Amino acid sequence: MVLSLELPINSRLNKLKLLKMRFILTLACLGLFLSATAQVPTKTAVSSKEAKIVEEINLSDADIEVFKQQTKQKVEEFQQHIVTIGSKDQPAEKRNMAEREALKLFLKGAEMQISVIMPDGTVSIQSRPMEKYLARLKSLPFTSVVIKFYDLVYISSFTKGPDGRYYSSATVIQEFSGFTGDNLVYKDVTKKEIEIIIDLVEDKFFNEKKWKVFLGNIKATETKRA
Repeated sequence: MVLSLELPINSRLNKLKLLKMRFILTLACLGLFLSATAQVPTKTAVSSKEAKIVEEINLSDADIEVFKQQTKQKVEEFQQHIVTIGSKDQPAEKRNMAEREALKLFLKGAEMQISVIMPDGTVSIQSRPMEKYLARLKSLPFTSVVIKFYDLVYISSFTKGPDGRYYSSATVIQEFSGFTGDNLVYKDVTKKEIEIIIDLVEDKFFNEKKWKVFLGNIKATETKRA
């Protein structure tokens, strides 16, 4: 009789021990899960951290001077591409290459304002995405096009924007002449303001972030007959 009573008691004790062990293991696993979850930052946290880092990064006066020189070079490079693209005397492949290289100078989404003097003397202004402007420049309804640029007039001081980028503007003077045969049928001189942006971009080759100068929107601020 003693043995028959002892077996059920031992069996109950073993069950209790198993339940206790399962409970402890469950708590341990839950603790590990919560710890791992707490260590993985959310996308919002990562974005906020990156934004704070960008906000704290500043360019020195010496850096700004270097970027001013780069700005001048990029504007002059763009002007050369425009002259090539507009010239119907240049081979098609050379004009296409100039178009591709010109687009690389711009921040994505940049637009160009096009100004035209109407027969009544008023000035019509339209904005086009830079890709469409450059493509249209190759197919203007003239037998020949001559585009000239005067010297770079002015580059304003760079100021840091709330997005962490640095902004400036460059002012240039463009002379446009359109011919039909030997006859000059349209000519104007336009003052243009080019937005300049210094942005912190990812350099995939070196796997690091670097400051880089981009051209942005271009506004036609004044157009006159030549």
